[in-house]
Amino acid sequence: MDLSRFRRLLGNPLVNGDSNRDWSDLEARIEVELPEDYKEFISAYGAGCLNDQMLLFHPKGDPVDGLRLEVLMKSAHSAYSMLRERSPELYPYPIHPDDGGCIAIGRSYGGNHLFLSPPGPESGQWGIVVEMGEWAVFDLSFTDFLWQALNGEIFLPVIYGEPSFEPISAMSE
Repeated sequence: MDLSRFRRLLGNPLVNGDSNRDWSDLEARIEVELPEDYKEFISAYGAGCLNDQMLLFHPKGDPVDGLRLEVLMKSAHSAYSMLRERSPELYPYPIHPDDGGCIAIGRSYGGNHLFLSPPGPESGQWGIVVEMGEWAVFDLSFTDFLWQALNGEIFLPVIYGEPSFEPISAMSE
């Protein structure tokens, strides 16, 4: 995948990780193969903050500061599962590891979540779901969604303003 379009907006990636090495252990544990464009972007840029608002997590993010992807996935599942039991009409999407569950990949400072939506039977493509008091669904790949959000083609209160990316945590094993 070509990340050059993001370099113009966010600067050069500082991590430039190996997406196979970064993701193989996590994918084996969660029994899901995540989309390549998402893995390549996160492996290149690492865990950090997008537009001073949205935290993006990495499978090897430091578990102490909470930017390890698996920590986010577990906490999102715990919180949303409880909320979904109480108010299924307000929380219509299952969260991984529930069957067909969305996978949490980001969290805003306000507590809103960014999810990868697993491929459906008709499209066969991953999509994006954003929870921000109400749910927004995008039939876009991660990088297409991110590009449109950063360029103002999609307005989201959790990703707006001047495009920026600030690495936050060191990677660990």
